[in-house]
Amino acid sequence: MRTLTRGSQQKANRATRQPWPVERKTEFVLQGLLGRRPITVLCREAGVSPACYYQWRQQFINAARAGLTYPVSGHHRLEERIRQLEAENATLQQRVRLLQDLCVAD
Repeated sequence: MRTLTRGSQQKANRATRQPWPVERKTEFVLQGLLGRRPITVLCREAGVSPACYYQWRQQFINAARAGLTYPVSGHHRLEERIRQLEAENATLQQRVRLLQDLCVAD
């Protein structure tokens, strides 16, 4: 009977492990960013490699940057475009009613 070494046992565990939900990854990364405990300790307790933690942290930081880069003026343009489309929609609805009335009158 073959005995698993620690390394081969970890590989076997990784193959059967479920992916972490986003909420759990976020909480894990935030714990690391708080700096209250060493990353190596957090990773060991969670069963995650430090390399994986740093990868998730970088993804977290990139997503935060992307969320902060949209200018506020872009929102104003979107609101103006919505107003334009609403006005166009109202005009088209009036035309449809007019055409329906003309078709019924025939």
